[in-house]
Formats: sequence, C-alpha cells, structure tokens
Amino acid sequence: MNLKNLEKEADRPSQLLPQLVDDINEQDPDRLFCIHPVSQDRIDEWRHITFKDLFNAINRVSWWIESKLSGKNNGEQHVLAYVGTNDLRYAVFVLACMKTGHVALLVSTRNSLPANQHLLDSTHCSVVVDGSEKKQLRKNLDDLTAHQPESFERWSMAPIWDIFQESPSELYLYSEKLSEIADKPAMIIHSSGTTGFPKPVVLTYGFWATTDNFKRLPLPPGRQFGQLFLQYEGKLRFFNSPLFHIMGMFCLSECIYYRTPFLLYPDRPLTANSLLQIMRSEIPPKWGLLSPYTLQDLFSTETGREALSCFEAVSYGGAPLSQSTGRELSKLVRLQAVLGSSETAYIPSLLCEDPDDWEYLEWNPAFGVRMDDVGNDLWELVIPRPESLEHHGVFYTYPELTEYHTGDLFRPHPSKPGLWHYEGRSDDIIVLSNGEKFNPIDAEKTLESHPLVDGAAVFGKGRLQAVALVEPRWDLLPQDWTPEWLQKSIWPTVDKANAVLPAHGQILAGHFAFTSRDKPFARTAKGSIRRRDIAMAYEAVIDELYSPGQGKKQLESSSQYPRGSSRDAIQEWLQTLVAKVIKMPNTFSVDDDLVALGIDSLQVMQLGRSIQDASKQMHPAGEQISWTNARIYELATVRSLAKAFFSHVGGGGGGGDSNTDSGDIPWTRSEQLTRSVWNQAKFFGNGGLTVVLTGSTGELGSYLLHELLKDPSIAEIYCFNRSSNAKSRQINSFKTKQLPASWLSEQARVHFWQTSLSNEYLGLTPQNYKWVRESVDVVIHNAWMVNFNQPLSTFESHITGVRKLLKLTEDSPQSTQFHYISSISTVGGWRATHGHSIQETLHDESVTLHQGYAESKYVTETLCGITAQRCGIPISIHRVGQLGGSSSLTGAMWNPRDWLPSLIKSSLSLDQLPNSLGPMNVDWVPIDTAAQAITQIVQSQSQARNPELEVFHIVNPQTTKWERLAATVARACGAEVLPLKEWVANLQKISQQASSEKSHDDLQNIPALQLLDFFSGLVSHQGQGGQVHPHVEVSNAQIHSAAMRKMNAVNEKLMDIWLQQWKKGWLSDLQI
Repeated sequence: MNLKNLEKEADRPSQLLPQLVDDINEQDPDRLFCIHPVSQDRIDEWRHITFKDLFNAINRVSWWIESKLSGKNNGEQHVLAYVGTNDLRYAVFVLACMKTGHVALLVSTRNSLPANQHLLDSTHCSVVVDGSEKKQLRKNLDDLTAHQPESFERWSMAPIWDIFQESPSELYLYSEKLSEIADKPAMIIHSSGTTGFPKPVVLTYGFWATTDNFKRLPLPPGRQFGQLFLQYEGKLRFFNSPLFHIMGMFCLSECIYYRTPFLLYPDRPLTANSLLQIMRSEIPPKWGLLSPYTLQDLFSTETGREALSCFEAVSYGGAPLSQSTGRELSKLVRLQAVLGSSETAYIPSLLCEDPDDWEYLEWNPAFGVRMDDVGNDLWELVIPRPESLEHHGVFYTYPELTEYHTGDLFRPHPSKPGLWHYEGRSDDIIVLSNGEKFNPIDAEKTLESHPLVDGAAVFGKGRLQAVALVEPRWDLLPQDWTPEWLQKSIWPTVDKANAVLPAHGQILAGHFAFTSRDKPFARTAKGSIRRRDIAMAYEAVIDELYSPGQGKKQLESSSQYPRGSSRDAIQEWLQTLVAKVIKMPNTFSVDDDLVALGIDSLQVMQLGRSIQDASKQMHPAGEQISWTNARIYELATVRSLAKAFFSHVGGGGGGGDSNTDSGDIPWTRSEQLTRSVWNQAKFFGNGGLTVVLTGSTGELGSYLLHELLKDPSIAEIYCFNRSSNAKSRQINSFKTKQLPASWLSEQARVHFWQTSLSNEYLGLTPQNYKWVRESVDVVIHNAWMVNFNQPLSTFESHITGVRKLLKLTEDSPQSTQFHYISSISTVGGWRATHGHSIQETLHDESVTLHQGYAESKYVTETLCGITAQRCGIPISIHRVGQLGGSSSLTGAMWNPRDWLPSLIKSSLSLDQLPNSLGPMNVDWVPIDTAAQAITQIVQSQSQARNPELEVFHIVNPQTTKWERLAATVARACGAEVLPLKEWVANLQKISQQASSEKSHDDLQNIPALQLLDFFSGLVSHQGQGGQVHPHVEVSNAQIHSAAMRKMNAVNEKLMDIWLQQWKKGWLSDLQI
C-alpha cells in the first residue's frame, strides 16, 4: 500500500462525487478510471477510460437529462430509473443525476414485473431510462412501461461509445456543498425487503461522505484494514458484479475516492477460460471481490484455479464460502471475508493476522459495533449510534434510529476472541450460494391460497436454486389422490407464486415436494411456520430435491425428448426446450446467442439437466458427457447445442435417416420444414420480407441466396443478374457447392430476372420495376466486377447502377433497407498516421487503395452516405475482407485466381513455401460464414429499422499468423519452408529469365509471378517493421451477428479443409 498517497487522501475533506471527478479531471485528467470491454461479447479488446473521459461523459449526459426535462423541471427533484447493460453508463448516469439535482433509481435486471412496479410506485418514479441491449431485457421494459400511466416516460440511453466519444463536452457546472445537501437523496438502490417486494434504500450525500471518510478511521497498532481497496490503492481491481447493486456503486466510488481503477468484465457469465485470459494479459488485475458462488465455480476446474492463483488477494462477501474451496484457495492467494449491505455500506473490519482465519471477521474497534446474544451460540451484529456520523452512513439512511440491528448472525471463533464467523440472516431472506437474495413470504402465501394447501415453505440457503415444500390439507384430498395429481392441480398456483419471485428464486417442477402426513410443519404460537425447524425435519427430502436426477421433472413430457435422432429433430426439440426454459415464444433463430436472448444461470442449469437426461435416454450404453453451465455458455446457440448433442448420441443411428449421409439429409429435411413454415407464415402480418439480391450467381452471392432461403420469414427473393440463363447457372452453382437446390424451382418464392442496373428501370419492364419498387423491403447489392487492374472509369456503369438502386429504395413506400456489399480495400491504404484501428464508419479517400476497384467501392460508399443523410434511407455498408473457401469440406473452394491459392500452387511447383507473410495478419473469413454474418446483420437491421447509415466489417475478429499454418501447407505441398525474403528472391530470378516459352510455362505453374509486386511489398513492409493490415474494428458487426461473435481464428483444421478442396477440384498433386 502506498502510505504517502493514502495519508495525502486522508487529509482531503470529504467531497461530493461529481465535484471530485471535476477536480481530478483538472489536476490529473489521464488518471485511469476503468478498463472497459470494447464489446460485451469479447474479452480481447479493451478501452482505457480516464477521468477525462468520465468527466466528458458525465457532462454530456447531464446536458441530455436537462434537455429531456426541459419545461417540466421547475427546480423539482425527479426520480429517474435506469435499467441497462452492465457497463459504465451506470456510473455516468448516477453522477449525471447528481450533477443535475435529480436522483437515480437503480433497478435490478432480475426483478419480476410486480416487484419493479412496486419500486416505481413507492419512489414516485415517472421516467425509466433504457440502456438495454438484450432482447429479453427490452421485453421486460416493454411489459413494465405498458402498465404505467400515460404521463410515464421511457428514454433511450445512447450506446456506450457514443456517451464516451472522444470529443469534449461542455462543462455542466456543479457547485453544491456537502454541508447543505448531506441529508438529501443522492441515489436509490433497493434491497430484498421484508414484505416480499424489494425495498427502496435511499442513500444520501452524507452516506457517501462516510465512505470517503473510511480511511480516517483509526487502526490498532500494527493492524491493517480488512477492505482490500485500502490495501491495494493504485492497483487494478477485477470486477464482474452487477452495477445496479450496492457493490457496483462501491466499486465506482472507491475508484474515485481511493485510486483503485478496475477492469469491468463484459455483461456475460464469467468463465474460467475468460478469467485466465485476462489474468495473462499485459495489465492483469491484482485483486478482486467475488461472490462465493463464483469462487466455488471457478475453483472447480484446473483452469479456474490457475486463473485465481494469479491474483495477489481476493475478498468475498454476501454469503458463506465452502470450507473446502476457501481452505485450498487461501493457500494460493490472500483470502479475506468482508461484510456490507445497502443500508450500512462496509462494516469496517481488520485483515486477519492469521491467513488461515480467512472466513472470520474481526471488527475495527474504532467503529464501535456490539454483538448481541440471540441464543444457540448465535450473535447479532448491532451498530449503536455515535455522537458523530463521520463513519456511520446507516444513520443517514435511518436518521430516526438510536441503534441499527443488522439481522446478520455470527458464531464466535472457538479459541480466538474477537473473530466472528458469518452464519446467515435472522429474518426470512434466503441467501443463495451466488449471493443473490430473495424474500419467499409472498410466494409462500400465494401457494397457501390454494384450497388444497395448508402450508408452504421455500428454502435455498447456500444453494444455487430454491425448493418448495408444501403441506397439503389432508382432510380435503380424495382417497385415490397421487402426488402427481396433486402437483398438477397446484401448479397454476405455483406459476402465480413464481410471478412474484425474482428470476433467481423461481420454483421449478423438479424442486417441489409434499410433506408427510405424520410430520406436520413446525409452527409458532401465532401459527406462522418455523423455517429452521422444518428444514431440519425435512433435511433428507430437501437434499433429494437437489439431486441431479430431479432434472428430468423440470419440463412437461411433451418436450422431454427429441422425436427422432436426426440432427434436425434434435435441433427442433432444443429450440422448443429453450423457448420453454426462458419463457418466450419459439420465434428466435437457432443462431441467436442464448445470453442475448436473456437466459440466466438458473435457466442454464435447468436446460443442462434436461439435455443431460435426454442424452442418457437416447444413448444409455455410451459414455456420457457433462452438460454443465460452462458447456452451455460456450456453445451459446441452439444450432451449436444441436450439433454437439447430435454428435454425442451417434449421428442419428436408428432413426428414419440412418441410411443416408448426415451431411445431406438434414439440409433436405430443413428445406421441407422451412417450406412448411414459409407456407403458413405468409398469412401473418405483412407476409414476410421481400428481398432483392443482385449478383446471386457469384461465389458470395450463391451463399447469400442460400442463407436467405433458409429463413422462412423471407417471403420472396428477386435475384437480379445480367445473364439470361441465371436460373440454370444458379442451380449449377448450388450443385457444385453441394447446397440444397430444391427451393430454386419454387416460382412463388424465388424469381430470376435479367437486369442491367445502369439502364432505365434497371433494365426491367416498367411494370416489373413498379412491382419491385412497391413491394421490396430489403435490397442487397452484391453484384460488382472484380478486376484489380482496371481504372476507376471502368466501373462507372456499376456506380450508376448503385445510384439507380438507391433511387428505387428512396421511392419505395416500404421503408426499404439498402445493404451494399463493399470491400475492405476502401480502407486498404490505412497507415499508422491514420490511427491504430479502422473504425466501422465512413472514411475519406486518403485511406483507399490506389486501384480502380477500391476507388469504385469508395465512391459508392460515399454516395450511400450522402443518400442516407439527405433522404433518411436506412443503409448498411458491409466491408468484406479476404474471403476463403467454405468451412465445409464439401463446399466451394477458395477461388484459384486469388493470391493465396496462387502462392500455394507456386509453392507446389517450386517445392518451396514462405515461412511468413511479413506483418500481414491472417484475418480471413470462410465464404459461407461471411454470408451467414451478412444475412444475420440484414435480419437484425430489418427489425431495428434504424434510419441511419451503418458500417460493418466482415473480417475475422480472431487473427492469427501464417507461421501457425505454414507447417500444414508445407506437408501438403511437399515443400521446404524458406524465409519470405528468400522465397520472393527466387521468384524474382525466375521472372528475369529471357525465354518467352519458359515464361509462359512459369505463369501456368507459378502464378505468383503475376503477383510479384504484391509479394515483394510484403518483404519491404517486413523489413521496415510496417503494418500491412492495421487492427480492423468489428464490434458493430458482432453486435448484430452471432456468426461474427463466434468466429474462430483460421487454424490448421480449416487450412486442411481448404487444401482438400483444392486437391479435389484443382491441385490434384497436393499430398493430403
């Protein structure tokens, strides 16, 4: 710990948080506040947020709040609720509310609708600010706002990088004094409550000042604070908890007060692999405060243990940590329990002198707590009110109290006086193993409202899920009753009980049991249940409810197992299963990210148990794989889950498809299913999307058409091509790529029209042009001449064609979306002077390659930008990078005329392969994956209807180097691996030979000679330490495409597929 800095901080008077941010910006603007993920779906790109960035963001949002309340402020303090993605907009919003004199209400994303309704009503909140990005969260907000009066407002918070844009913001003046507003509300959070609904907790400015005063609390001689933010001042903290929680606000305030910057983990479940990657980064966190459940989950794997061992110290709180985990973890890092709450902030404690006492708390005597004996060797922590409130924030929260009973129960150390072990709560709040809390009272009362129920008790302390015991009214049951009959009778009431419980407290079918007639519930004299006594009496029953075998009871039998063993049957079953688990209509895509759909950890466990049970039923004799939470999160989509499940149960043996190849039949059946859905979907709403696709017969165009045909929400597709025989060419293209082609004969859905885009009416008849203009929803313009040797003037007809397509789009009454397939070559001239990374936005001509093809794409992008701005047309530009062959062995091979196939063929002829491509990164994308990404973006944009231009980079976010692939290629070519410089020098020698006949043969066998300037450029850049391909941002594409988020780096396996494709269709001499 830097004692000098800490002493200097201790001399500073308490300050208001917004004022302190302003001061730090003036004195030390580059001081680090947070390391923030660039995208919520990745952990390999981070942005450093300084206090200057925070300062500008707070001012920007302060002005925004003032503008939103313009005309209705009148000096009144408004309560503004915020619900959103777990990112720094929470900090900005809270501090901006303080600056503008309003109060932020932080609402848990996990609350039920009635709970949130109660919060808004009890705080007189009339505005909710929506910072959400996940579909399920948006749906919850839709449901919430639908139940509000007409005067209630819903504001949309701008995306995070708009809030943290680099341009400065005008200062929003803040001149409050703590002495004048100490008792005023600074923000509102909420606790679990004592009535079943969450209880608002108003935190005043005086409360936060006590947090600033924490370091002024005297320490006994030779002792240290137990709170790690004081031990690790200036060192990076790891944080992955919800920012709507008090711990989130503590983290933000500690960074301001105590110089403890933090790394914020993305808004996704924490996995061992992700944490290890972070801990191995250039700037790893040194300490963290993690929930006991997270520590136990991480510590259960070797990777997790390795990741945790990289910390210097870890603290935990909110629930007990298992003895076995804590004992072993304390051998790897300094481990220390802490205690705090929404009402009290941290309870000041000391770092235990013996590291083996990691699970005990020792109170700082200067804080002045009292331990009251409540019997059974349990003691309650009580905080008496002192004369000065300098360190006691709880009495700002409850100014009327003379002492505060925390309700926290402890057991003293058997031999060390002053050490206390946390045992739980004195009230009925259930604390799960992950630290989540909920009150079961209202749910129990709802269950007891059923005429056949005499009593109900919910349990879950120290577990991940809740279970319920129900005591029947025995005298009202029929003689032939069965537990199954009674559960079915009661279950509608269980659904009502679940409606008042948060997501983490839901009662599932497999976690429900009835009591025994000879063992009635223990009750008090007033008739209320004695929960602790019931838990002891039914301990064996409760343990049985948590056994893995109960998973099979969680869903109704109608969706318990797949109806067949084919991959399509499994995928269909899984989609139905997921829909039932997450309680939403079965309308999402099999490629949608489950986390983005809103699945929580409890639902992931439920899904995993159901899949595990189905696996055992379908593959009883085989070795079982474990469908853990981590496995579900890693696979992430229904399609990936189905693929893994199908592979495990044996590829469909014994089903109706067992006599056919599994790579073909699922697609044929999928076509049939898609056709069935398409036939019915036409009768809903507007009948589905009508899409125009230009250049459908080309390589990328064929895969784009294939992806569109797979989507039953697309009603009609008009394929615009120059050739008169486009349909037959399309069928041949599909057959060559082994794509299912039966849809191409469905005249009601797929239309092949010959066009000349630069001509009047696009070369169509006036009637057909009008028909398309009046009906088209989406235009995907993919057709373009690929020739890198022609000047810009050669492409004029193509540019004119774009202008006329944009005119069609502008004149359409359908709010038509225009998607332009551009090229990464429009920014191919990027140099270090332009910046470290290429953003997904329009750029000027200085970064465009000096070649006609790239310049034509640049001109068209600029034309799209002007049209979007002037006409309000929703336009998307897809900058496609280097496309490789298909990711499927049976798919299309990488075009032999491209530079890498030329390198491969030349190396095969020369028996020599370069060991490097210089500074070039391998960020290539399989052509089928690129088509999938583009169509996913098209669908996402068609739903969003954003009337602005957006740019998407279709390049591989997971880059690698040629060096990792060279050995695989060298084996296939039978080639010696040479330094790049030597390989190019050999090409130059061959090129200089005089014989024209020899030159012709060489051009056939060594096509790299035609690209000698390109390969020589790689050498020169290598020698200069230059950068051929700077970092290309893909965050926007990843937001809208699961394919982009899940894309893996090009590896030996994919390279081997491409080599086999070339061998089959081109280079038969390859040794593979």
